[in-house]
Amino acid sequence: MKFEQLLSHLDSGVCVEQLQKESLLDIALMAQCVCGELKPGELSHILQWANSLEWSTSVSLHAYIEESLEKCLSALTSDRLESFLEHRMQQIEDQPLKETAQFLLNKIRTAKGANIVASV
Repeated sequence: MKFEQLLSHLDSGVCVEQLQKESLLDIALMAQCVCGELKPGELSHILQWANSLEWSTSVSLHAYIEESLEKCLSALTSDRLESFLEHRMQQIEDQPLKETAQFLLNKIRTAKGANIVASV
């Protein structure tokens, strides 16, 4: 998947609330996890985009990403992908973010439907 192109089109200024930023980041990371393996090149594009966000919590961005990746892999291995995605989508209210998240959801469901699963 071309995360660099997708994320470069996202205006991070639209991410007004931290929860929306976290939810969209979770979905982007899940899109990476569901494709089979965490490829450093694609993951680096997500990290570059995430670094452009105004992160406003006591948890560092790096710590959040590590925790989110663990949650993504756990959701995949315990067959909770749909509930994981639904919960994150409920947190996103801004229309441009919802559209980006929906694009990623479609990619995730296509990958999952092709029986591609995460590997650690």
